[in-house]
Amino acid sequence: MSYAPECFLAGAMNTRDLGGIRAAGGRTVAKQKLIRSGELSRVTDDDIAKLTHIRLKTIVDLRSPAETSLKMDIIPDGVRYVHCPVVSDLVPGITRESIEDPYDGLKRTDYARDLREGGMAKMRSLYPILVENSNAVKQYRRFFDCVLENDGDGAILFHCAMGKDRAGVAAALLLYALGASMKDIMTDYMYTGICCAEKIRRDTDACRSLTDDESLLESVYWLNTTHESYLEAMFESCIRQCGSVDRYLAEKLGITQNKISRLRSMYLE
Repeated sequence: MSYAPECFLAGAMNTRDLGGIRAAGGRTVAKQKLIRSGELSRVTDDDIAKLTHIRLKTIVDLRSPAETSLKMDIIPDGVRYVHCPVVSDLVPGITRESIEDPYDGLKRTDYARDLREGGMAKMRSLYPILVENSNAVKQYRRFFDCVLENDGDGAILFHCAMGKDRAGVAAALLLYALGASMKDIMTDYMYTGICCAEKIRRDTDACRSLTDDESLLESVYWLNTTHESYLEAMFESCIRQCGSVDRYLAEKLGITQNKISRLRSMYLE
């Protein structure tokens, strides 16, 4: 897959269209229908105009209640907002408190210091929780309900804080249901590292002012970026729980073959 989507909102991180990704039966994901993103607290008037142009109908916010209260989404007029908090508490590496607060850098550094295994191993251990925890499963089921309920002529945008982990898992499961290959699902997931490169650098630099321990800074880096093994750990958990990803979708998220057919009818071209 030749994949170089535009991160098209000036005031939001990692906002990109899943349109164009190859899916079932030689079809592709329809453009301007499924949008993944970071939080929307700073979208500009031009951003609102772009979202209006693509006929945005629904926003699904996957962040925790604490995150949403710190940075409330700016919601365009007439757009449905659905809050699906995949994790209810602040989880370093998954949730985001503030990209400006120096104390946030300190918390990340202290958290990384406590990691005996390092940031990459910690993230690998967190991703399975996103498809095992009962609340997380409930919220991803609600996410799929929103995707199925969305107006066929409009777009749905789903996001977490950076659009990396919770939105990354949502996108991966949705693309799988649409028939995308694991290779293309992984390519989309890893593209966050390109879209968020500047933010990842800023976070690491904020921690660098607090420590010169390179192994610690490496842990901070892996808490803030993507790696193939993170998403692989998520899919492995689905298989471990239910025997296959298809059965996980059906048994845990209620995505039956009938619903898969509906999703493909709605979002493929």
